[in-house]
Amino acid sequence: MNGILTGFFGAIVEAWAQLRIGKLRVLLSLVGVAAAVAAMTFVIALGQVSVDAINKVSEKYTGRPGTVTINVSPTGKGLDQALQADDAPESSTGADSGASGGSSDGAGGTSGAGSAGAAGGAGGGSTTSAATAAKISGAMNSFVERYEVKSWATTYTSNVRFSFPDGARSVPTQTVSLSYGLLHHKTVSQGRWFTAQDEDDLSPSLVVTQGFLDALGIQQLTEPVTITSFSPVQTSFTIVGVLEAEDLSLMGCSGDPERDAGLPCTQPVTAFALNTPYEHWLPKDAARPAPTLEIWAGQDGAKEVASLAKKDLDARFGQGSTQAEDNLQGGGFSSSANTFTQVVTAAGVFVMLLGALSLVNISLVTVRQRIHEIGVRRSFGATSRRIFFSIMLESVVATVVAGVVGIGIAIVGMRVMPLSAFLGIPVTTTPPFPMVAAVIGLVAATAVGALAGIIPAIVATRIRPIDAIRY
Repeated sequence: MNGILTGFFGAIVEAWAQLRIGKLRVLLSLVGVAAAVAAMTFVIALGQVSVDAINKVSEKYTGRPGTVTINVSPTGKGLDQALQADDAPESSTGADSGASGGSSDGAGGTSGAGSAGAAGGAGGGSTTSAATAAKISGAMNSFVERYEVKSWATTYTSNVRFSFPDGARSVPTQTVSLSYGLLHHKTVSQGRWFTAQDEDDLSPSLVVTQGFLDALGIQQLTEPVTITSFSPVQTSFTIVGVLEAEDLSLMGCSGDPERDAGLPCTQPVTAFALNTPYEHWLPKDAARPAPTLEIWAGQDGAKEVASLAKKDLDARFGQGSTQAEDNLQGGGFSSSANTFTQVVTAAGVFVMLLGALSLVNISLVTVRQRIHEIGVRRSFGATSRRIFFSIMLESVVATVVAGVVGIGIAIVGMRVMPLSAFLGIPVTTTPPFPMVAAVIGLVAATAVGALAGIIPAIVATRIRPIDAIRY
């Protein structure tokens, strides 16, 4: 084993020495390989970073991939009369409340409260009686406990009338459970997201948008701020955090009032409230939207959880009462990204092969010039295997060096790439360079070097000691 390793590393050292001797001609032959590796690695990295950035933005509204969104509208179908009367919907459409379905942040709710909470759009829908909403909430909690669900949250949207310096106004407010921020990767620029201690506060906690804070006339949230509400509860809320401001340029806003006429070029005014203290202040008989349950089951378990939810909750509220949807339709985007990576890799390897042709030619010329040297080495006992690997590794080492240079160029290119402008979405932090792209570039360069060195190595093994005398 030691003999094999010694021979291998000895061949690498010898190959490096030969590259240093003929560095100019090798450098010229490797320009194309380095450029091909840089281009291929950069494009693969850009594709993967783009997918990650888009997924992070999507998760703010639809939840992490594999999230199941569950809504219940009791129908009473298939239940006995007593249970049907008990669970029948007792609601009427309320203009001042958000839709429970709209408050979903799963696959079917990207235009509801998920976007309302982040972009200021209020959902519109039907409210249910306090008793029916409580029964739905209890059934959802029982489902979560029965199947030992670890990652879940509930949410619904309603309009809360707050007191602002210029008068009272209704604000779309999304009432969420504590784990909602984890499922949706909510980013707070000032203050913090909800914590377990907030559930015990008599003053319900709020996390608001930058537009909400601007409407209060506050530039910076240096300490918790108290704000009064009038309906549906009359109490004092405590603002503990502020979400990141929306990038209005993505909506076409330029800052010029004339050009921006007709565009929503102001920060949205919306809020998030923690459900436990908020519902403590609601009147017992107050109508409210039925909650939406969101469960992160992963991409492998989403379909099963959706099926179990329909079966379990339909048995409680009647056939057709449960709507369970997942957000796995976005998986096609990741699949397309994988196909894109494969195509770019194949194209990059082909370009590198073309660039390696010049390396093959130079290696053949070099072997011809080294016949005397190789013949002498053979006469002193160098085996064909040693000669083969020493010549082939010259090409491998050369292309590996070119690959490292190309990867370095790709990393620098990714660092200076304006991702927000390129993708058309806000990218607050530059994602790390994908190691997969670097590995693909290095492996491809190594493979091309091995292929380019095979022909010169075979020619070298056919040189005999007598050839050293002739040349």
